[in-house]
Amino acid sequence: MCSLAPAVVKRQGLKHMLKITNELENAELIRVNLHGHFTAEYVSEVEKTLSSSGQNAGEVALDLRNVTFVDRAAMEYLRGTRLTKIKIENTPSYVTRWIEQEVS
Repeated sequence: MCSLAPAVVKRQGLKHMLKITNELENAELIRVNLHGHFTAEYVSEVEKTLSSSGQNAGEVALDLRNVTFVDRAAMEYLRGTRLTKIKIENTPSYVTRWIEQEVS
């Protein structure tokens, strides 16, 4: 497993941040790991990272294992991502329930 250069996104004046790291699992899979608070201001950066990672590999996985907070905008983004080829891994249970409630 090879670790690619991390991207840390921090907006001035905010006390919470989101760290984005990429791991090259193998020639066909890149895992994008999120660490921290996934909120509306970071959705575009996550989109950009997933898009550029997808150009470099056949499959892209978004790992939410280290996400400690998700707001409505990020949850809606995750719900939409479920319809794409991006695999979402280690989704916190409260996010899974929230997405399921929104779908029904």
